[in-house]
Amino acid sequence: MHTAFFDCPFGAAGDMLLGALIDAGLNVDEWKEELAKINLPEGSFSVRPEKVLRCGIHSTKLHVILSAEEAREDDQEQEHNHHTHRGLTDILSIIEHSTIKPGAKKLASEIFTRLGVAEAKVHGVTVDAVHFHEVGAVDAIVDIVGFAIAYDLMGIEQSIVSALPVGSGTISSQHGDFPVPGPATLELIRAARAPIAHTSIDYECLTPTGAAILTTVAERFGSQPDMSAIDAIGYGAGSLNPAGHPNVCRIIIGHSMPKMGSEKNAPSSRYRSELVAVVECNFDDLSPQVISYASEKLLAEGALDVFVTACTMKKGRSGHLLSVICRMEDEVRVKEILLAETSTLGVRSNVTERLIAERQLKKVELKSGHTDAQSVRVKIGKDLEGNVINVQPEFEDCASIARATGIPLKEVLNTASAKALNGRDSND
Repeated sequence: MHTAFFDCPFGAAGDMLLGALIDAGLNVDEWKEELAKINLPEGSFSVRPEKVLRCGIHSTKLHVILSAEEAREDDQEQEHNHHTHRGLTDILSIIEHSTIKPGAKKLASEIFTRLGVAEAKVHGVTVDAVHFHEVGAVDAIVDIVGFAIAYDLMGIEQSIVSALPVGSGTISSQHGDFPVPGPATLELIRAARAPIAHTSIDYECLTPTGAAILTTVAERFGSQPDMSAIDAIGYGAGSLNPAGHPNVCRIIIGHSMPKMGSEKNAPSSRYRSELVAVVECNFDDLSPQVISYASEKLLAEGALDVFVTACTMKKGRSGHLLSVICRMEDEVRVKEILLAETSTLGVRSNVTERLIAERQLKKVELKSGHTDAQSVRVKIGKDLEGNVINVQPEFEDCASIARATGIPLKEVLNTASAKALNGRDSND
């Protein structure tokens, strides 16, 4: 398996990790072509890798150069004591509407989502209320999406990450001075159960962006894995150049040797996956008719699924749990509908991943006796290789035919399924 070991004895930041991949042999021209597909205003940024020395170590420093307009806006915002306000939904929309490769798009979304969840935790707000401040600025978007593109282009299948040093001292933020590590970095480490390495470095050496990237790609944390061969080594340089140690992170890429019984659950190669939001609320004082109306409205507004579960609430009251699965960009709208259309005073949400079968809608014509042929819509599920995994005729279409002809419903369903698999009828 093509494995990367991220060796970070002196910390890591997004630009350092990306610099390490470039130093390890990334095709920079191909990477820049993909990077230009990010859905940001044309000319808003440029990138320049530079070969530098850090304590005698030949390494790569990545420079992200903002356009004059972006830099001016950032300066103005800092003068007003705030930064670029991009929420998680905004950033995920930028990634989703880009034309970068699916693997990179998925990884970039996962990194930003992990970062958003950590920020929400430390600030005591919901994920959709998080404004990323400096993390949402153009250079950080380039760091994270650029890393995801590079990681995908390098064909890395799994990553092992060393214990993470965090440094010491304090950092300044919009909310005041904080001890190192910063709150978001510390929450990312906690959530990933990542080990911390002792260091005497007297500044912040692990940034939130670096922590988000490493905790997302890490298969596990620890020592370098056994490798049958090393293919590439890269060093990514930080901005500071202290005399006492090389301010670099190192990546070692090679072929790991799996041990019997050590394989973890690998990502599916048969189905696509995506991040979705699950939005929920409870109530014990709402008419079933209103619940039904709200559910229908949610589906009409683009919810992927809506379902109601009976539950027992405080004081032994019978109640309902209304759950909605929706796309990340629809999360806020779904919450607003629930607050407006139900009696709940609070709505909660979380982000999760789902595997998706490829879907095809087909129409088949069924004819019985002297009756005219009638259309039946059939949903067909397939894996990424085109193998059929499920066939489901539309119930109401089949029920209508069963009522009109007297044919048992199960026979209509079976006939529609068989005709859909036959493949001779037109697609919708």
